[in-house]
Amino acid sequence: MIAVALAALVAIGVGIVVVVSGGDDTAEPSPGSSLDSSLTTVTAAPLPTTVSVPATGDGPGTTAAQPAGTSSGSETTVIAPPNENEVAGAPAGRRGTIGSPVAVGGIADIGGGWRLQVLDTIGDATAIVATENQFNEPPPAGSQFTIVRVALGYFGKEEPLSAFQPTISAVGADHTELDNYCGVIPDELPIFRDVFAGGVLVGNLCFVTTPADAPVLKLYGVGDYFGDGTEVFLATGPGTAQQMQPLLGPRPDGSAIDERTNAISLGSTAALGAGWSLTVTGAARDITAAVLAENSFNEPPPAGMVFVGVDVVVSYAGGGSANAAEVSARAVADGNVELDGYACGVVPGGLELFADVFDGGTLSGTLCFAAPAGQPLTLYAAGSFELPPVFLATA
Repeated sequence: MIAVALAALVAIGVGIVVVVSGGDDTAEPSPGSSLDSSLTTVTAAPLPTTVSVPATGDGPGTTAAQPAGTSSGSETTVIAPPNENEVAGAPAGRRGTIGSPVAVGGIADIGGGWRLQVLDTIGDATAIVATENQFNEPPPAGSQFTIVRVALGYFGKEEPLSAFQPTISAVGADHTELDNYCGVIPDELPIFRDVFAGGVLVGNLCFVTTPADAPVLKLYGVGDYFGDGTEVFLATGPGTAQQMQPLLGPRPDGSAIDERTNAISLGSTAALGAGWSLTVTGAARDITAAVLAENSFNEPPPAGMVFVGVDVVVSYAGGGSANAAEVSARAVADGNVELDGYACGVVPGGLELFADVFDGGTLSGTLCFAAPAGQPLTLYAAGSFELPPVFLATA
């Protein structure tokens, strides 16, 4: 399985970070395309809450257990029951087995409030991966790279959670886990992103397959290994289904509703813990033109997005000295996923992220995020990764 726990340890080394999928609300590519559209929170209509899932015959006589009221025979429908730990409006999810996986386009409940949906598949994406990065190596002889485009949504009440919490893997013709390392791939699913209740991330996964694997390839996911840890299986293949719909804005039954809707006001200083404090000194503003003029290698924001600058002062009063990398400062908008700060590139007057700060010292500068045009954003920051975030208004 994807070694998200190990990767998470690497992510913890990042200091003041703003890492989330930034993108536009463009439609998904048609089957057989390169699957190279931007990562985004999506606003497409939801799929029906009850969908018949064809049994696959992948295991002789294997069918998923059926709750009362579902049909039997050639089709099996398995709907996960309502969950009191999920927010209102969460899409109904299904549970699939290796013999009867959730169909392409269906929304699977993989546990822990997480939903997973297969949107499309390119059986042989070897050429696509090769052109993505000159340092990518080819697959082993007799193998190929297969790209699966997915939507991963979070609808639990505890928030925010990081998208590395669930694990997503694949199984092929011999019913063993497939290698998931293909090098640098286009539009990779951003697992190091915070997701608030109702948020949806979209991106690609890649697996090393054989020609025999591709026709029977299945994903399997586990949202919470501290729960029942049961793998939920999803079929792969070409698809035209609408993406999972996010729930926009702070969720009334999410755990962070009070903090997000009563964020510390502009100009007020917030204690972040561990001796750190942060003040938003200027309202969020569009700095797209300034960012593009700052460095010739800076790329424009994705369609429908702008670069938003937020001026801040970070202070330390914890005795001795500390490094600013201990502080995390991120942002969220109505899409309920952490906004991407790395997309801005070189930012004019950007905050120094890795400076040592001595007792009584301060740093000032601009944080930059790729954000949907016209949407307000809220900062959330903490003095260390072990501390709960404090929410700050930017307007």
